[in-house]
Amino acid sequence: MTQIGIAIIEREDYFLVGIRSGKTTLPGYHEFPGGKQQPGENSSQTAMCECKEETGVDVAAVRLLHQTAFQYEHDDVQLDFWLCELQSSSKLKTPASPWQWIPRNQLASLNFPPANAEIIEQLTAGVDSPDEQTSKG
Repeated sequence: MTQIGIAIIEREDYFLVGIRSGKTTLPGYHEFPGGKQQPGENSSQTAMCECKEETGVDVAAVRLLHQTAFQYEHDDVQLDFWLCELQSSSKLKTPASPWQWIPRNQLASLNFPPANAEIIEQLTAGVDSPDEQTSKG
């Protein structure tokens, strides 16, 4: 199973969201910054590193919001969604393309991968507390 660390960054009720390129799996889907966990990393470190690499903004992981396991045709994944906060050096920085700030009330209308359904529901409901349960999908 592939371990994935994902950064959920909220700023004034907007979330940092991008669109997956045609060179990746699940092209054209919306996504939060994140990627595969490397040896020696924990998922919060992965979320922070991938966010910096993909968007150019520095974040710090605050707490685990949600975990889920999901079975895609191409891979089985364990997704750890981390609530992250912008570091002061990045608060005024514009994220690299294709990343942009999307209002909370528009998240549900975007085309996220199926494994993101529960975190999208949690975020659109305004819930940002840790999810105690791991779901299987």
